[in-house]
Amino acid sequence: MKAELLSNYGNDLTICNVARVSYGKHSDEFTDKDIKLINYLAKHGHTSPFRHTNMQFRINCPIYVERQLFKHQVGWVANSISGRYVDFSDTYTMVTEWRRQSASSKQGSDGPIENQEMASIIEADIVERCKSAYEKLIELGVSKEQARTVLPLNLNTTFIWTGSFQAFIHLCNLRLKPDAQQETREVVAEMLECVKNIEGNPFQHSLAAFGY
Repeated sequence: MKAELLSNYGNDLTICNVARVSYGKHSDEFTDKDIKLINYLAKHGHTSPFRHTNMQFRINCPIYVERQLFKHQVGWVANSISGRYVDFSDTYTMVTEWRRQSASSKQGSDGPIENQEMASIIEADIVERCKSAYEKLIELGVSKEQARTVLPLNLNTTFIWTGSFQAFIHLCNLRLKPDAQQETREVVAEMLECVKNIEGNPFQHSLAAFGY
């Protein structure tokens, strides 16, 4: 799994100037007043100024992680690699540690199972069988758009994801929580590190205002 920041637009001052337009004002220099303004906007839920900046990512992850990320629709737009056009059936994200079903959550997991080796053997066997089935269908002349239906959810996919700063914060708030799936948390955590490491740290104060 990998998250890469492709581009970004705007900075903390952009957000402040969007907020200032309500009073017909503009600033060319970022000062301590702007830090206070950003904190005020975040604290009181005035989120529209944060929607005027954006960032674009290239994400590579298994399909089951993509599905969870794509539940976030507002403020995001995505384009994914298409199995109708290309064959990308050769890369998979294999589980490194198998977790048991949570006793308190129908959708969560809770600690490792004992027989890790057997679980990994089962996974590897399924992946190989599915890859073989896909290849055989292609050899029979079946279209890629139909042959892909036999591939498993740990097949890796790639997509470009562009969203506003506010949409990104909402993503972090939900998908970095302890009850989010670990694999999804890892992707979002990497996205957050990408944003924090933009040269010049343009969103430093906005990130801090939301606890990041």
